[in-house]
Amino acid sequence: MALVKPLDIETGAPASPQLERIGFGERIKALRKSRNWTLANLSERCGLSLSTISKAERGIISLTYDNILKLAYGFDIEMSELLSESENAGISQIVTVERKNKAQRIENEYYVMNMLCSARTKKRMMPVFATIKAHSVQEFARFIKHPGEEFVYVLEGQLTFQIDGQPPRVLEPGDSIYFDSALGHAYVSSGDIDARLIVVCWHPLPNDLEKPDKREIYPVM
Repeated sequence: MALVKPLDIETGAPASPQLERIGFGERIKALRKSRNWTLANLSERCGLSLSTISKAERGIISLTYDNILKLAYGFDIEMSELLSESENAGISQIVTVERKNKAQRIENEYYVMNMLCSARTKKRMMPVFATIKAHSVQEFARFIKHPGEEFVYVLEGQLTFQIDGQPPRVLEPGDSIYFDSALGHAYVSSGDIDARLIVVCWHPLPNDLEKPDKREIYPVM
């Protein structure tokens, strides 16, 4: 099975996952330091292990979507604020235009996420252009889950989508699916090329979740 190496949107030039990891790690550390929190303080608030946070801050690992959301909830900010690279991260916008090839890119062992319009903060939907690298459910250490709802539209390739405990569903280009993202789920490219998707996630604001509930939803990883 020939795999297609993930590329930037509309270009043939690969992005630098290492630089993306380092840049995001620096933002995590700066936010933590600005609150005078230790790694242990942040770990207690968000439910991620000390080692996971430390490795993310140093750019050693790239976090999955659900773990990024855990961090945002730990900081009591919206996920869009945590991801934003804008100097005016606290200011929302009426209209946000993002030109091609400018999307923020996050890559891990399962998928490549181009976070669309990440300069805009205070938004309830997270639009993502995704390339799925995983080609079997067995590649996942665990099914991913996070509060909210999720919409997926297949642009290219064949996607096998699976909810934990349910039979897999195969989607072709033009197919779409909408589901409760608090259910454990996995995306797998099941064709000859990596599937490319538009994914839109909605999730509650930090204040919509009580902290005890967060620990229930998010066991320490």
